[in-house]
Amino acid sequence: MRNNKPIAYSLAGILVIIGIVYCLVANSEYEDSKEMAVMGIAGEASEKQFETSFFISAGVVNFILAGLVLKSKRSIIPYLASAGISAGLIVVYIASRTIGVPVVGVEYYVGRLDLISKVLQAIAIVLSGISIYNLRKPTALKEVA
Repeated sequence: MRNNKPIAYSLAGILVIIGIVYCLVANSEYEDSKEMAVMGIAGEASEKQFETSFFISAGVVNFILAGLVLKSKRSIIPYLASAGISAGLIVVYIASRTIGVPVVGVEYYVGRLDLISKVLQAIAIVLSGISIYNLRKPTALKEVA
């Protein structure tokens, strides 16, 4: 087994940053929901509240995954979960910008934090893949004579 610690620490750091980005997005959505409520636009306000809850949940999940990655020794499960959740969030994002998703519909705005989170999630997927490869690869190839 190769030394996986630098990759695990890097992945955990990336996951924490992703969690922070999602919390920043949640805060923005919360502020928007308050504005919509003041304006009396109930449908938009409830949509923004749903988005706030979704983004807070995504942030918390990324914080938890960072902890699991740091605690895992030889288990690939935290890496699989990190890659799978990051990929799932990217797919949901693409769907929300193209075909629409329930409750939210089609969003047309592509923000700076959106792009930052997707790039970081792509990096998390790559680092997870490298970690899984390192954990599954035998330490030495046995020669067959």
